[in-house]
Amino acid sequence: MMSEIKKVDYIYVVDSNGTPLMPTSRLGMVRRWLKTGQAKWFGNSRNTIQFVRPVTTNTQELTLGVDAGFHLGLSVVGNNREYYVSESLRKSEKDRITSRRELRRTRRNRLRYRKARFNNRRRKDGWLAPSIQHRLDFTIKEIKRLYKFLPITNLVVEVTPFDNQKLLNPDIQGWQYQKGKMYGFKTIKDYLLARDNYRDALDGKQYPASQLRVHHLVQRKDGGSNQPDNLVLLSDINHNQANHNNGILAKLRENRQKTLDYRGAYFMSILATRLSNYFEHYTTTQGYLTANLRQKYEIEKSHLNDAFVIAGGTDTTLRTNNVYSRQKLRNNNRVLQKFYDAKYIDSRDGKQKAGKELSSGRTRRSQELNYDNLRQLRKEKVKKGRVSIRRGHYQLRPHDVVLNTRTNRIETVKGVQNSGTVIKFQTGKTCSIKSVVSLYHVNGILEKKMKNI
Repeated sequence: MMSEIKKVDYIYVVDSNGTPLMPTSRLGMVRRWLKTGQAKWFGNSRNTIQFVRPVTTNTQELTLGVDAGFHLGLSVVGNNREYYVSESLRKSEKDRITSRRELRRTRRNRLRYRKARFNNRRRKDGWLAPSIQHRLDFTIKEIKRLYKFLPITNLVVEVTPFDNQKLLNPDIQGWQYQKGKMYGFKTIKDYLLARDNYRDALDGKQYPASQLRVHHLVQRKDGGSNQPDNLVLLSDINHNQANHNNGILAKLRENRQKTLDYRGAYFMSILATRLSNYFEHYTTTQGYLTANLRQKYEIEKSHLNDAFVIAGGTDTTLRTNNVYSRQKLRNNNRVLQKFYDAKYIDSRDGKQKAGKELSSGRTRRSQELNYDNLRQLRKEKVKKGRVSIRRGHYQLRPHDVVLNTRTNRIETVKGVQNSGTVIKFQTGKTCSIKSVVSLYHVNGILEKKMKNI
């Protein structure tokens, strides 16, 4: 069984020219090389060393297995050993793209005069939606990163073009591709009006079409789609953030969320057609082949284990302890002003709630509607709201790794305080910035070593 096999730690090695060499498990030799000055840490890493002196460059064949999709699994196998395995995740860019668009439009509106531009908004060939393009770039970058410290000779990627219509209806006929749920309707709102008979999903009353809004049961930032099964109609009165987690809507969300999630399938279809633009030599495999091999070797289902099997791993392959979880973080936060909402005691249950939860419900200043005013439920103010303006940029950022020279311990940064003079650690303790030495900058990627698979 896989759990009975001993696991090994590796340090990755590159020569003085930056050419990847075979990893080593001789950690004592690595410490001596660093101590005597024969090697140094490579770049910003603490798991890769670079020789300063000339060394031989004998390498063996290594295969990189890629389990592509919404989660990215990577594994490097060779010589009946696994040298590296990681799972990478990039969260949805929906909120960040929306925030950037709002800032951009606000900035343009402040200009007294802006030259008219009409012919420079054409999309280039091969254009993708920004959220998909971000995920594609992140996937390619994560794959190419391994070539910098591992002598990879073979690349195997599990990609399969999916037919989303056939996933929903396996018995679909050719002519049915042209006639979906919304066939005969000009817009999705017209379809929803006909489906729900102009009724509000919350109170069940009928409203004119002009007073009904399309509402996502599962928000786009949480993976919700624009499919009709995820959409309902709400009136102007009920369409607010306070009602988003209402009991009726939550129940509809539970029932309608059981539909298929197309995000991973769509991305794999895109990757299958774009992979040749980034790599000349690679091999593709199918998901059912990976599943059969995983069952044959009695390996549990996971993105890490799928990548291991894709790379050629078997039940006799020596696994590694170098298991990493990598997550993409933002490099820059362009929002200089942040608003922290006030906190009130709700007279109904005595709990603390934000001001937006106990608001008047008004969403439009141009119309006077019968809003559900919850301001009268505010009992007392617990915390005052405030606006914070970021006035400086500091070198140390959250999740950076530093050495505390006072305690001689390695700490993780949580934030910077007192105009950049005090560092707060993840443990809650603070220290002067003069007493820390920077060891590792996150640089947009949060990497954690996992204890087991």
